[in-house]
Amino acid sequence: TLAPGFWASKPSAAAWNASGGFHEAYRGYGGEDTDFAYSTQHAGIPFLWVGGAEAFHQYHPTESPPVRHLDDILDNGRIFAGRWGQWPMTGWFESFERMGLVARDVSTGGWIKKPTHARTATTNRKGERP
Repeated sequence: TLAPGFWASKPSAAAWNASGGFHEAYRGYGGEDTDFAYSTQHAGIPFLWVGGAEAFHQYHPTESPPVRHLDDILDNGRIFAGRWGQWPMTGWFESFERMGLVARDVSTGGWIKKPTHARTATTNRKGERP
């Protein structure tokens, strides 16, 4: 299992190189940090919990679930599932499903956008995809 707070990691250069760093197929929002944690775990690099350590994260507006990032989350979820054999962010996908935005693809076990919800559900305030 992954250590809590894995997204606030600072690997050594050797650990970074051994893990392969962030996988470059990910675009936009979601899944890249979980993939990095799986890569380090797969490479045998331990994660340590350091209580009280400071971690900094670039500010950005948030929402839960992050509906405006649905397209990216679906795309990145497929990449993650192809690499690791399971979908990440299942809580978000279950929330999206309750909202009527996605459904389970029974043929693959993954998630698909419901056709009745065009891009309007996943656009930002300016009408552009982030």
